[in-house]
Amino acid sequence: MPYILRTIFIYKFNVVKGEVIIMALSDNIQGRQYDSYTQVTDGTALRTVIAPDDSGAGLVYAASTSKVDTTTAALIQKQTLNGRVGSWFVYNSGATAITVNMYSAYASGAVDWSATGEGAKVWDVVGSDQVISAGATKHIPFNNKYRYVALTAYTGAGDSDGVVAYLYALN
Repeated sequence: MPYILRTIFIYKFNVVKGEVIIMALSDNIQGRQYDSYTQVTDGTALRTVIAPDDSGAGLVYAASTSKVDTTTAALIQKQTLNGRVGSWFVYNSGATAITVNMYSAYASGAVDWSATGEGAKVWDVVGSDQVISAGATKHIPFNNKYRYVALTAYTGAGDSDGVVAYLYALN
C-alpha cells in the first residue's frame, strides 16, 4: 500500500506563513484517504478533519432485512447518491457466510440492478467480494463518488436468514 506525504507551503509576499501536510493513509478500493495537519504558531502540528453536520440534511439512508441464498440478489436496490460518499453496514445474523458486492451505475435514469438483462448492462461491480461470516458484521466504507449504488449478496451453499444491510451517505 503506497503512502504519500506531501507538504504544501502557504506564502504571503514571499514569506512562509504556514504549512499544511497532507498524508495519504491508504489507497485502495474505497478511494484515497487523507489525514491533514496544519502547523500552529508554537511549531506543532494540528490534525484537521472534515466532519458532516448531524442535522440529517442531505442524508441518504436505506435499510433492508433479507434471507440470502445461493442466487445473487439485491440486498439494497438502486439508491441515488449523486456524488455522495458513504458506508454500508451489513449484519449477518444467519448461520452461513455470505458474499456481498457493491455495484454502481452512472447512466441517467439507470434501471434497477439485475444479474441479467438491461440491469446487467448498466451496473458495474465496485471492488472485490466482501465475505461476511455467519454471525458477523462488516462495515464497508466508500470514498469514491457515485451516481447510483446497489448492494448484492449470495451464499456459497445453503441459506443465511436475517441479513440486515444499511446504507448511509452524506453530502
